[in-house]
Amino acid sequence: MKKTILFVLLALASSSCERGGGGSGSEYCTYNGHTLYVGEKGGCYYLSSGGNKEYVDKSYCVGCN
Repeated sequence: MKKTILFVLLALASSSCERGGGGSGSEYCTYNGHTLYVGEKGGCYYLSSGGNKEYVDKSYCVGCN
């Protein structure tokens, strides 16, 4: 069970688009202040304040993993 939870957490962490490192480039892979994510099928989305996936044009996720 612990291995499954760890795997899920690692998978979520690796799918995040937000780039580390701070500085002026910290806006990379964001949309209106929201972190962008790339879904399993390549969709580009962010999580709304209500927890729903809000999809945006794929061009916003170019270079995101």
